[in-house]
Amino acid sequence: MWTIKPLNVATLNLTRVASISKVGYDAKAGEMIQVPDVAWLLTNSNSGRVILVDTGPGDPEYANKYHSPIEKLPEQELEYLLRQEHIEPCDIDTVILTHLHWDHGYGVYKLPNARVYVQRNELQYSVAPFTVHKGAYELNDTSKPPYYFKFYHQIVILDGDTKFCDGIEIITLPGHSPGSQGVLVETEKGRYLITGDLYYNMNNFNENLPTGVYSSLYDYYASFAKVKNLGSDVVLLCGHDDHVFDILK
Repeated sequence: MWTIKPLNVATLNLTRVASISKVGYDAKAGEMIQVPDVAWLLTNSNSGRVILVDTGPGDPEYANKYHSPIEKLPEQELEYLLRQEHIEPCDIDTVILTHLHWDHGYGVYKLPNARVYVQRNELQYSVAPFTVHKGAYELNDTSKPPYYFKFYHQIVILDGDTKFCDGIEIITLPGHSPGSQGVLVETEKGRYLITGDLYYNMNNFNENLPTGVYSSLYDYYASFAKVKNLGSDVVLLCGHDDHVFDILK
C-alpha cells in the first residue's frame, strides 16, 4: 500500500479567475488570492519505494517577472522538505508530472537521477502552444529555451491511461492542458486521485466549473465526467487546495 504526503513547495498569488471560470461582478474575478503549490510524496509502506508527483516552481524572482508572484520560504524548498522525510534529492528516481506548466516542474532540476513521466501530447503542445498559453510553458521568455529542456533527457513518454505500478494508475485528464494527467493511488484508507490542475480546489468540482486556464472545454468536461465515473469513494486531492493538508493528516 501507498501513503501520500503533500509538500507545500510555494505560495502562489493569483487572480480569483485563474482558479475558477467565473467572470461576473459578484465573482470578484480580479481579486488576488493565495494558494499553495503542492508536490506529492508517495511512499510504498512495503518496499519503501518513493515517487514524487509534481515538484513546484523555480526561483521567485524569475517567477515574479514572467508569471504570477510567488513566495517561497526556506522551509518550502524541495530539498528541505525531502530531507525532513529522510530522503536525499539524488535518491528520487521517479517523478510524475501532472503537466508541464512552470509551477509544477522546476523542482526536477534538483532531482538529477529521476526519470520524469509526461504524456506525449503534453510535451508536443508545450513546444508550440497557442499564444495564450506561452507563459504557462515559459515561451514568453525568448532569451532561453523552455525550462523543461534542461531535463529533457530525463523525460519518459506516456501514451494515455496506464497502470504505472501496483497501487498506482495514471489517468489522463486533459482540459487544463492537452496532456494533463492525474494519479490514482491506493492506500490503506482508500483511493485518492491527485488531480493536477483539473481542479484547483473543490469549488471547481462542486460548481462544475473549470479553472481560468484551459486548452479545451470539451476535454475539460469529458475529464470531469471521467473523474466522477471513477466512483464516489475516490477522494480528490486538488492541485492548489489548502484543505489537502488536513485531508492527509
